[in-house]
Amino acid sequence: MNVLRKNIGALIIFALFFIAGLIPALLYSKYDIQIYINQFFNPVANNVFLFFTHLAEGWFTIPLLIGLVIYNWRKSLFIGTIYLVSAVLAQFFKRVVFDQLNRPHGEKEIVRHPGYNWLPDIDMPAYLSFPSGHTTTAFCIFLGLALLTKNKKVGTAYMIIACLIGFSRTYLSFHFLMDIVAGSLLGVLTTLTLYFALRKKLKI
Repeated sequence: MNVLRKNIGALIIFALFFIAGLIPALLYSKYDIQIYINQFFNPVANNVFLFFTHLAEGWFTIPLLIGLVIYNWRKSLFIGTIYLVSAVLAQFFKRVVFDQLNRPHGEKEIVRHPGYNWLPDIDMPAYLSFPSGHTTTAFCIFLGLALLTKNKKVGTAYMIIACLIGFSRTYLSFHFLMDIVAGSLLGVLTTLTLYFALRKKLKI
């Protein structure tokens, strides 16, 4: 419980993100939500959210792990472990449990909607939507960093970044809202579970 109290800022940010996404996802159809969010599509926001969405990809996460190895191999091992486990779980749910769920570009209701905005010159994926892998990775890694950092204000900032990465997946039409809600929960639960299981062994 002491760990949770120390990281209350980061956990509150997650809770707000989760609740703010879950409520509309339960009240409205995923198509209506996606079309509504798409109304705010504009070039400036596109570039901002493209930057954030790429933070959950290998060009950022791999150098992060290498840097942590140099700084503290125990912390690097922890981040690497939660990264791997969360990725495996996300792919399992995507490809085995919820493999019939399509992304926005794979749904006729979205593709045929007049005036819907898509990113130019990008081959949009259409399948394996639930949960969002990028969002799972973001909440997993950035919560992991929040738990490890001594400055809990920085830890809270890490979770804000995770929220921006998650929302970018829906804003850019890579995922529906419920995909990122589920991804955030999967990432957080994976990180907390492994943290409590490994912190004494890794002395982190």
